[in-house]
Amino acid sequence: MCPYCGATQRQRKMGLNYVGVQRFLCNSCGRRYSLGAKPRAKPGSHPLVVKPCAVCGRPTTNPKFCSRSCSATHSNLVAPKRKKEPRYCKYCGVQVEKRSRVCDACNPNNVDWTSRTIGEIQANAKYQVSAALRTVARQVYRQSNRPRVCHNCGYDKHVEICHIRAIGAFPDDTPVAVVSGLDNLVALCPNCHWEFDHGLLNIEPRPPDKK
Repeated sequence: MCPYCGATQRQRKMGLNYVGVQRFLCNSCGRRYSLGAKPRAKPGSHPLVVKPCAVCGRPTTNPKFCSRSCSATHSNLVAPKRKKEPRYCKYCGVQVEKRSRVCDACNPNNVDWTSRTIGEIQANAKYQVSAALRTVARQVYRQSNRPRVCHNCGYDKHVEICHIRAIGAFPDDTPVAVVSGLDNLVALCPNCHWEFDHGLLNIEPRPPDKK
C-alpha cells in the first residue's frame, strides 16, 4: 500500500534501494517509496498533512485528491464534456446534418443529379462518372426503407450498394435517376459483391417499391 495516498493497486516495482529494500512507484499519486516506509515531506517543504480525499474520503497527503482517477471524477462532475448541439440552416432554420451550414434546398451549389444524364456528367468530369453515380446510389438507398442487409446471404455488419445493371451498359443520354434508381440497386456484402461482379452470382432487377 502506498504510504502517501493509500492506494493498493497500480504499484510498480522499481528495484532495491541501497540497503536492499524493495522500492515501488505509485501510479496513482506518482510518488516513490520503499517497502515499510512512513510518509515524510521532502527536504525544505512543509510537513505532510494527512486529510481525506474530496471524492472518496480515503486518507491522503495530496492537497485535495488521493489519485488521478478521483481528480478526473471530480472534474467530470463539475465540468462535464460538451454535447454536440444540432445545426440549423442559416437561411430557413431547418435542422441539417453535421458539418453543414445550409440545407439541400437552400444550397446554391446543390446539384439535382436526378435531372442530369451520364453524358452531362462525363462532359464536366470524364473520370468521375462512376463515383458520382455511386454516391447518388448510396443516397437513394439510404433514403429508402430497404434494410441494410445483404440481398444474397443476409449479412448485416457491412454492405455495399451495387448497381444490378452495370453503369457502362447505359447510353450517355440516360438520366441518373434511371441508372441509380432504387429498382436498379441492391445491397450486397463484399464477398457477394465480388461474386456478382465476376459473374458468379445472378441477381435480377426488382420492380419499384409501391408507395
